[in-house]
Amino acid sequence: MKLVSVIVLAYNSADTIVQTLDSIKDQSYKNIELIVTDDCSPDDTVETVKGWIGRNEGALTKIRLVTAEENTGIPGNINRALKHAAGDYVKLIAADDYMTRDAISEYVRFCEKNPDAIPIARVRLFSDEKLDKNTLAPIEAYCNRCYEFAAITDYKQQYHMLLKQNCIVAPSGSFYPMKVIRELGGYDERYRWFEDYPMHLKVMRAGYRCGFINRELVCYRISGGSITASSRLRLKKAEMKLFFHERMYYMIQAGMAWEAVKQVRYWVKIALKT
Repeated sequence: MKLVSVIVLAYNSADTIVQTLDSIKDQSYKNIELIVTDDCSPDDTVETVKGWIGRNEGALTKIRLVTAEENTGIPGNINRALKHAAGDYVKLIAADDYMTRDAISEYVRFCEKNPDAIPIARVRLFSDEKLDKNTLAPIEAYCNRCYEFAAITDYKQQYHMLLKQNCIVAPSGSFYPMKVIRELGGYDERYRWFEDYPMHLKVMRAGYRCGFINRELVCYRISGGSITASSRLRLKKAEMKLFFHERMYYMIQAGMAWEAVKQVRYWVKIALKT
């Protein structure tokens, strides 16, 4: 049974991380290395994790807590954990989400049968709040587009879709053979506020396609007030940076010059507004 490194990305997660950790401990797949990586949380996240580790010593193959003296952003937080990871596969999960009991087994089974594909699974949306349809509807629509994307078997079509926009809901994927992550040099720390889209592009440019697991494997927490105006602006700026640094050139190389021109116009408008 191959070792799977499950990396929990924590920041201000004291109220939710125990549920995440319990879902990893309770996996049906038994050869798991758990690495919790905290990005200098000002709350009690680290103390909460230490308490959980003390209560669950020996429950998994390995358990490690990685901390930082300053906040470095999501890609830096992941890369710190990867330095300690020894698994054949790696699964990333945010410290406010959790996995179904057979999630790791399903991911591994898919990868063993499909060595040229990266698995994308359904997610189960949940919330501690009562959310209205106006909040949930666009998230559900985005998830459905993600599943449609993952079900496409033509590599070129998938790649062109991903070049146009990010088609992958982060919790649904983020399971990779470790050799792929190592070969690609880890996560790109130029994009401090998001990690998934740059990695998806690198993985597909390396020749891997995405494949669909038609089961809910990750439970994705939705919060009505979690995305502030300032965080939206940070994400927009990061995505704009990705476009002008990489995505525009990838589009041109893929024969999508007109799409690149259209997106240049869009991002110029965004830049003028910000």
